[in-house]
Amino acid sequence: MKGHVFNRLTTAIAPTKTIKSSHKPSNNITETHIISLIHSSNSTKQLRQIHAQIILHNLFASSRITTQLISSASLHKSTDYALSIFGHFTPKNLHIFNVLIRGLAENSHFQSCISHFVFMLRLSVRPNRLTYPFVSKSVASLSLLSLGRGLHCLIVKSGVEYDAFVRVHLADMYVQLGKTRGAFKVFDETPEKNKSESVLLWNVLINGCSKIGYLRKAVELFGMMPKKNVASWVSLIDGFMRKGDLKKAGELFEQMPEKGVVSWTAMINGFSQNGEAEKALAMFFQMLDAGVRANDFTVVSALSACAKVGALEAGVRVHNYISCNDFGLKGAIGTALVDMYAKCGNIEAASLVFGETKEKDLLTWTAMIWGLAIHGRYEQAIQYFKKMMYSGTEPDGTVFLAILTACWYSGQVKLALNFFDSMRFDYFIEPSVKHHTVVVNLLSRVGQDSQGYQNSQNSFTKAPAA
Repeated sequence: MKGHVFNRLTTAIAPTKTIKSSHKPSNNITETHIISLIHSSNSTKQLRQIHAQIILHNLFASSRITTQLISSASLHKSTDYALSIFGHFTPKNLHIFNVLIRGLAENSHFQSCISHFVFMLRLSVRPNRLTYPFVSKSVASLSLLSLGRGLHCLIVKSGVEYDAFVRVHLADMYVQLGKTRGAFKVFDETPEKNKSESVLLWNVLINGCSKIGYLRKAVELFGMMPKKNVASWVSLIDGFMRKGDLKKAGELFEQMPEKGVVSWTAMINGFSQNGEAEKALAMFFQMLDAGVRANDFTVVSALSACAKVGALEAGVRVHNYISCNDFGLKGAIGTALVDMYAKCGNIEAASLVFGETKEKDLLTWTAMIWGLAIHGRYEQAIQYFKKMMYSGTEPDGTVFLAILTACWYSGQVKLALNFFDSMRFDYFIEPSVKHHTVVVNLLSRVGQDSQGYQNSQNSFTKAPAA
């Protein structure tokens, strides 16, 4: 692959010297080739190789090339690299700011997204309709209501308040902030709200009402919609599932004119979340019989249902479906499989899946460590925790609870206290009642009741501020 990349680089950049000395259209042709090459990179490593060649051949001054570099770095989730590219380019124009702000928001770097929006305003670069939606997403994700209202005022002043794309995201921002009144204000001031093209705005309101339990209003809006799509139906189904009204959710599902994977998944997940794991699994296999292909979220929901009731046979069937349909063991699917096998009693299969899972994140490690702990593999659980630390994965309170539990079962007092102190002083994680309970029980178990009580009390009074 590396050789292939450099062959393409040579082809694209070789004529640069000749082109730079000829007419401008030739420069544009070279630039188009470079942009295409950047766009086709499939890893940060490849992107850096291309970037190095761009610098070597003096092509870095192009705004279009820089913009594509930032965009591709963001797609590869290399936000630090994207920020580095952005920082070295001047002057910073609207398009470059928009690409960076979008990348930061989509990679959940919400604070940085807002900071760069403020930086944009300080440089007197005027935002447009492509800027505001990603800033509003960041504002909502950080629960910054006051800033959200200020952003709304800025949108009005900038003259893009009637843009459909902006209005949908503005209404959604208010919904995510729990302020449906603000969302309805945006909706009521929309001149085109009664046209079929405004379906996304209607969906935002229905989803918002459903999330906070205003189902009567959600149903009313649903009935008034000029046009419905799958998201309209699913938002209402989700609302009734959250309320625990499985019968009404089922009735809506049956009324749907077309049932795709999203609607089936809403039902499967809804049953699972409401303690009806058997019904969730029945729906999953019914969906497959209907010829509907599952997506990642569907199989994760099905595996979660298996784990809740210890349905190992059904879990193996879901695993076979995953293998036969090339889902790949990565992220949430790998984690769900590890969790399912561990909770269904097959820790060997869980270990095997864990070993084959690519891109292990904290949740994957946590599922494996908990699985080992509940199966009495305490020493292995501790070893896996150490491996997780060596991998550079940052622990959280949940995985610390798992490792403290493993220490408790294996009677390793000193190691447990070391982990407990590391959680507080190295990672500034405030111990919960569950953490304290495990430590106190461990000390009591080995005959150190007073020490257990004293250490627990000290942890409450002397824990450092984060």
